[in-house]
Amino acid sequence: MADIKEALGIPEFGSWYVELLPNQNIIEELISISKLVKSMVDSNSIEELKGNKKNIKFINYGKTQLVYVMTIDNSRQYTLLINQPATEYGLGKAEFNNLNRLNQLDSDAVIKPIGYFENNGKELYITPYYRQARCVGIETKDWGVWVPEPNYHFRKFTEEEKHAVNSVIVAMLVKLYDEENNQGLSKCRLDGGDFMLLKGYEHNDMSFENIMNSIKLIAARKLIPISLDDYIERIRIELSGQDCNEMLVLGGKLKQPFTIEEIEDGIEKGLELRKKYKSK
Repeated sequence: MADIKEALGIPEFGSWYVELLPNQNIIEELISISKLVKSMVDSNSIEELKGNKKNIKFINYGKTQLVYVMTIDNSRQYTLLINQPATEYGLGKAEFNNLNRLNQLDSDAVIKPIGYFENNGKELYITPYYRQARCVGIETKDWGVWVPEPNYHFRKFTEEEKHAVNSVIVAMLVKLYDEENNQGLSKCRLDGGDFMLLKGYEHNDMSFENIMNSIKLIAARKLIPISLDDYIERIRIELSGQDCNEMLVLGGKLKQPFTIEEIEDGIEKGLELRKKYKSK
């Protein structure tokens, strides 16, 4: 196994990427992360992850997770999402289960987790890796994408691109509402990387259809019980930046709100997609 301090695109891995609680020690936590990764590498319990040579490199990070890329036998690649030390234990397994459920509802739009591992209170789960996929988010107050390789950087959307992508994100939230269990996605970080766009999407027309075919949901921290009508109303309130006492859809107020046109276009398209799904 390669030294997991190696990095792709982003500057070399270091303690500045790690989120700690006041009582946690950085050295102890890094050792625990290494042990977790080693237990995963040594395991042969999942067919897709079997191989003779496994190389692991750091690629990204967030408040909840550290993100690595694992290459097996110089060919197959997977993403490792390792819970930050400060992340509450059990949230990794919950997200693994949530993504599995949503993937059953829409296998094209939601990334499918492959495996979950735990070691001494540390968690990670594994998904397919899409090379140079772009994470949607905001830098300062500009909507755009973070491009991870070969040099990690942020690229601002054009106005046309912003409207198309944000409308699709809203449509996805509506489309992925789980009517069987009356659940909607919650704790979303729409301005911080919950959705990714596949490499090359930017070379196509910025149409709703083209963006829908290029986008994937890659995070699902929580599902909440709520009616579809109430969920849509919460989307309108929270994504437009209105003040509210409790966030149900979002994990926190957006750095820059969606426009009313993006929200309403997305809701309309999302409901249309739900009708098409039901008619099949």
